[in-house]
Amino acid sequence: MDTGRSAIIDGPNKPARQSSLANTGAQYVYFCVKGDAFNAQILRMDEEVDGFTCRVHGRLKSGRTIGVPFRGEYSVGTRSGWFEFHSEGGANNG
Repeated sequence: MDTGRSAIIDGPNKPARQSSLANTGAQYVYFCVKGDAFNAQILRMDEEVDGFTCRVHGRLKSGRTIGVPFRGEYSVGTRSGWFEFHSEGGANNG
């Protein structure tokens, strides 16, 4: 399986992420990564004890890689982090 990693340079606030998680299939969040941007569906979010950082798992919902699963780490405090994308559909993103 091919994977790629991208730096997040801007993303959603905490309420938007939580809403996406609660309304899977109906609510997406927008992330800007270096050189691109996309809508994402959050399927799982694990918050760290600092209250700002979380590990996210989901699927891309826009662009040329629609449906691709991802996982990553995101900080709402700095609105930055990273995503690792899996180029084959059906990959385990947990």
